[in-house]
Amino acid sequence: MPQTSSTRSKIAFVSQPEYFRFMYEHDLDALAEVREFKLTFSMGTEQFLDLLQYDADINIFFRGEYVPHEVLQQLSGVKVNLSSEPFPREINKHIEYTRDSLVRYCSFRTIRTKPFDYVFHYDASSLNFMQNDGLKLSGEFAFPVATGIYKPMDIPKNWDIFFIGRSTNHREKYFGPLKHYFNFLHIAHGIWGKELVKYISASRINLNVHAENEVSWEPRLQMMLACRAFVISEKITPNSYLRPGIDFVEVSTQYEMFDAVSHYLQYPDKRDTIALNGYNRVQELLCSRTSFKNLIEGIFLEKYPRFSPKSGSIILDNYVKIRNVSSKLQNLFLRR
Repeated sequence: MPQTSSTRSKIAFVSQPEYFRFMYEHDLDALAEVREFKLTFSMGTEQFLDLLQYDADINIFFRGEYVPHEVLQQLSGVKVNLSSEPFPREINKHIEYTRDSLVRYCSFRTIRTKPFDYVFHYDASSLNFMQNDGLKLSGEFAFPVATGIYKPMDIPKNWDIFFIGRSTNHREKYFGPLKHYFNFLHIAHGIWGKELVKYISASRINLNVHAENEVSWEPRLQMMLACRAFVISEKITPNSYLRPGIDFVEVSTQYEMFDAVSHYLQYPDKRDTIALNGYNRVQELLCSRTSFKNLIEGIFLEKYPRFSPKSGSIILDNYVKIRNVSSKLQNLFLRR
C-alpha cells in the first residue's frame, strides 16, 4: 500500500461486525491503520459521515450492495466489495441452487449500479454464474481467518458437539438425533471472537451444517479449523483450500453424520490428527495477515481486473419481479 515515512495507510472495514470481524480482528494492525465501521441495511447517506471523514486509502465493504450510491461516489480511496452470501454455483457442469440462494443473489445483483472499483466473491464456483448474468467480478477471495484471535485454546472438553448458527428445518434433521444422544451445545447467535473460541475449544466435535439443502461453503469451517477444532461437515463446494478427509471429515446425510460422531468420539487420537491438518492448512492458506496483504498489494499493483458490470439476464430480471424459478436457468447459465 502507498504510504509515506510520516503516515500509515488507512483501511476501513464496513460491515456487520458480528458476522465479518473474524476475518480481520487485530490481525492487520501491523499492516496499516485499521478502523471498523458498522453497516446496517437501512442506513442513509448521513449515517456514513464518520466513514467519509476517515478518508481511508482502501475501503473494504461486506454487503456493499446496501451502501448508498452517493456515499461510494464521495469516497476518495479504493472501493472494494467482498461478496459473502451463498449464491448459485456450478459444480460438475451443473448449477446448484435453492430458492434461498437465488433470492440472495437477486438482492446482490443490484451491485451492478454501484461504483465499486473491485468486487470479489468468496466462492469461485459462483463466478461463471455471475458472469453470465453480466457481472464480471475481479475474482475470488476465499475468506481468511484472524488467526491472532481464532487460535487453539487449551481448556477442558465439556461438550461432545458444538454448533453455532441459526436453527433451520434442514439443520434440525441432522441435529435432532445428536441432541438426543449426545452432550450437544447449539448457540444460534450473539457470540464471536475470544468468547466463541472458548466454546469451539471446549467441544470434542464441531459441526458445519448448511442452512438449506444445498452444497455451499460457510466460512465458519475455516474459523473452527483455525482453533485446531475437529470438524464434521456436510459436503462443501469443492475448492483448492480445504481438503475433505484430511483437514475435516465430510458426510452426505444425517445418518452418516450420526455414525461419524459416534465413531470419532471414541478415538481422540484420530480427531487430533485431522484437527492438526486443518489447523496447519488454515495457517498456510487462509491466514488473514497474508491474505489481506496479498489482496491489497495486488489491487495497488493492478493485478486484478476492475469490476465490470453489464446488462443482466432477462430471465433473472423477470425472476426478481415474480420470484419464480424458471427451468430455463440451467440451459442459460451453463452456456459458455
